[in-house]
Amino acid sequence: MAAVGSPAAGDPAADAAALGALEGRARGCAACPLRPGSSQVVVGEGDPAAPLVIVGEAPGGEEDRTGQPFAGAAGELLDRILAAVDLSRGDAYLTTVVQCRPPGDRAPHPLEVETCTALWLRPRLGLLRSRVILSLGNTATQHLLGTRQGITQLRGRWYAYGGSHGTLLMPLFHPAYLLRETTRIPGGPRSLTWRDIREAAAVLRGEKAPAELASAAAPDRGDLPTLF
Repeated sequence: MAAVGSPAAGDPAADAAALGALEGRARGCAACPLRPGSSQVVVGEGDPAAPLVIVGEAPGGEEDRTGQPFAGAAGELLDRILAAVDLSRGDAYLTTVVQCRPPGDRAPHPLEVETCTALWLRPRLGLLRSRVILSLGNTATQHLLGTRQGITQLRGRWYAYGGSHGTLLMPLFHPAYLLRETTRIPGGPRSLTWRDIREAAAVLRGEKAPAELASAAAPDRGDLPTLF
């Protein structure tokens, strides 16, 4: 298993400036069919130097209206999940696989994903200084890991991401899915997410090594916080 590493060496100020320029260009993107049906391009948000990056699928209606990633009810639940381990949006950089809202909030098509990630997501991740990436849901996880496996099989395990950058990726269920799956029983989606976010926070803070966490699944506990 990969060990915790540091982000690739570079000039943080230069990377932040390059990221800002990239985001500025992204706001004018019309490279795929999604742009005409959306109100605006929703680019990333957060601290470029943050050690945590959160990647979701696509903007929904509230994100399209506000221009903010992870807005609306799913974003509020994400905030509560982070708060349960003493994290917040201010500790992360948030973005999505595609930056324009798909019609009817459908899953992005492969061409849309490839176009948007080649132009914007991959260059953005190369400029960020993350130690841990949380990929939320099927679309983000399958794209970042290059797999067809579903989130149910992939979540809760650590994966190396970014070659020599030393970045680790942990897939989690998407908060939008958790809004529909409200059971709090051990082994349910919310219970598993509580386990996964605790592991992610522990590795992010250097309290545990990912090899320890990946070698054996921690048992589900009955103390799922009422925050989510």
